[in-house]
Formats: sequence, C-alpha cells, structure tokens
Amino acid sequence: MKTVKTMLMGLALLFAFGTAGAATPSGSKPTKDDVFNTYLNAIVHGKLNGIDDAIDNDAEFNYIRGDNVNRITKQQVINALKSDENVEQNCQCTRSVVQDSDDLSTLKVEMKYAGFTRVDVITAQRAGNGWKITKVDTSYK
Repeated sequence: MKTVKTMLMGLALLFAFGTAGAATPSGSKPTKDDVFNTYLNAIVHGKLNGIDDAIDNDAEFNYIRGDNVNRITKQQVINALKSDENVEQNCQCTRSVVQDSDDLSTLKVEMKYAGFTRVDVITAQRAGNGWKITKVDTSYK
C-alpha cells in the first residue's frame, strides 16, 4: 500500500509541476500581443519587465514635434523609460489596429492627457524568435 501511495504522490507532483511549467514555458516565442502589451505597460504604467526583449535592436523611434522629426535609438528609449519606471501616466489610453497580417502588425495608441494627446503608431514584425517591435512613430496634438 505504501508503494501505491508513493507512486500516486509522485504522479500528482509530476502532473502539478508539468502543468505549472506549461502555463509559462521558458524560451517561448513572444506573440504580437505580448510585445504590444509589454511596450504599453512600459510607456503607460512604467512597468519595464521584458521591454528590452520586446524591442528589436535595430528598431526606429521617430518623435514628431511640429516641423521637426527626432530619431532616437532603442537604448535612448530604454534609458528614458528607466527614468520613469513605476510612474503611472495620468492619461486615458485607447488603441486600435491599423494593419494586421501573419508577419506584420501595426497598432495606433492614443494617450489623452488634460491638454494634449500623444499618438504612437507601433509596428511589430515576426522574427525567427517571435515578434519584435521594429518601429514607433510618436506625434503630439
């Protein structure tokens, strides 16, 4: 009887650990929703978990202010986000899909503040290791 109980306990533990690992598999490829949500959590809520992996190393960031377009690098974006880590933006955020296909997706995000609106058009592309953000165009109105 002890042997049966031990086997059942072992199977129960194996099942418990097996299903726990299945919920968040290590080394899984991020989906487009994963990278969009990671980026939005960083810019709106200041939550930086996974942001470096969500953005492609060669991603383009363009900030349009009036007649000027400023291009910055991924590292400059990461540094700016780190300075606002855990800062909750006081804005109303809405998003809409601009384009969606098997390999490319574009999302428009509007963050409405009291006196202005920030608009991000975020492009993500499928890469060999999952989806990555490859371009963000930011404007203000």
